[in-house]
Amino acid sequence: MLNLSWEIFFPIGAALLGLAIAYGLFRYARRDRRNDAITEQATREEYRHPERYERTEDEFRDKVRPT
Repeated sequence: MLNLSWEIFFPIGAALLGLAIAYGLFRYARRDRRNDAITEQATREEYRHPERYERTEDEFRDKVRPT
């Protein structure tokens, strides 16, 4: 009988890592690029005036949500 014990986890781990990378690439390719400029501007604004953005995440989302 073969004693494969922990060696079976190498191909399983490689397959899981491959699936995670494929999922990440899929999500990146399907993102909405129209939001990039809005996100960049909101980030710049938050760094310039951090005291304005000490609110809850929902309030911030409502303010910067694209129309």
